[in-house]
Amino acid sequence: MATEEAAHAEKIVGELRGDIIKFYELSKGSIEAIGLLFSEMAKQPLPPQVICQILGLDEETVKAAFEAGNPPVATQEQLIDAVQKSVDLEDTVDMYKPIFSRHIKRFQNAEEVMRELGPQMTEFHKKVGGNVDSIAAFFLDLAPEASRAQGMPPGMINALLRIDPSAKTCQAEDFLGCFERNLDLSDTVAVIRPVLDRHSK
Repeated sequence: MATEEAAHAEKIVGELRGDIIKFYELSKGSIEAIGLLFSEMAKQPLPPQVICQILGLDEETVKAAFEAGNPPVATQEQLIDAVQKSVDLEDTVDMYKPIFSRHIKRFQNAEEVMRELGPQMTEFHKKVGGNVDSIAAFFLDLAPEASRAQGMPPGMINALLRIDPSAKTCQAEDFLGCFERNLDLSDTVAVIRPVLDRHSK
């Protein structure tokens, strides 16, 4: 059975190889991005330690690298092996392809948004002096109506920006990196630009 499972997994990964490599190139091997991918494949959120196990990474080394502000990345081979290990005998390519497609499109959308709006966002950051309250107001304006009504919980903007909880300002790279990380497929240039224009005045 084990040999049959291994052969089946190899066949599935062979058919998905183009998608896996495309995802890897766009994600630059980000462990966070891989975590989101595998969580969707598992149909439940997977904790960081599980993602580390799947990728064959040492959890403590990964944690230390994150804390040092130098997020580690997985190799292409580690990602391919991890996908292969996750394939069950009853799985089909059609179970994986739409998930990879969604994640690839999300990265492509994020690239387009940052290419189109990156310079204006940098100007906005400069205009507000990196003030986290101004950035929180901008993010909140982009949120769904229900979230806007509730407001942003205390400390959330600093957590999203990955800066010290007591910091009142952030660097442009913190702002742009945070924005790009949290972009979804529905966050298009057409949706974001009017909001950015309003906050840039």
